[in-house]
Amino acid sequence: MLRRLLLTVALVVFAATPAAQATTSVTLVFTSYTTITKTHDKPPRGKANAGDTIEFKDLLVATDNQLGKKKGKPIGYDAGTVVYTSATKQEIEGVTTFPGIGTLTFGGPMKTMKDGTVHVPVVKGTGSFKGAKGILIIGEGSQKAPNTYVLRLPHPIPLPGSA
Repeated sequence: MLRRLLLTVALVVFAATPAAQATTSVTLVFTSYTTITKTHDKPPRGKANAGDTIEFKDLLVATDNQLGKKKGKPIGYDAGTVVYTSATKQEIEGVTTFPGIGTLTFGGPMKTMKDGTVHVPVVKGTGSFKGAKGILIIGEGSQKAPNTYVLRLPHPIPLPGSA
């Protein structure tokens, strides 16, 4: 009898607990145009080595109609720093800003994949991107490159002016 009562109480408590909120998967693709780079080359100069840094700023342009912007229109910008931890390994820290929408902070090791892309963790977001986690995939290119954000959000992205 006591066992049945405990089982019933456990089932009632379980049923009353709200289900975990489902996550929303979002993929955003932009063309990144380098606007500013500033290289700090530590000795020995002229070759990559630990301690070298590159500061950058990029303009992001929509590759499709997304986040309330039409294809080909500026949608945001990013800025950050690449730090060489050795001659062949780098870490990056940066923030992507989408004015009026929110920001995405990315950072950590820059992992080069077999297809030539570089993967970087997206560690947090603000505004419409609050709670975001995921990966920033940086495509090949020196002055122009595709940037793809593959995100998991605890909610759909609310855009300014939408209710």
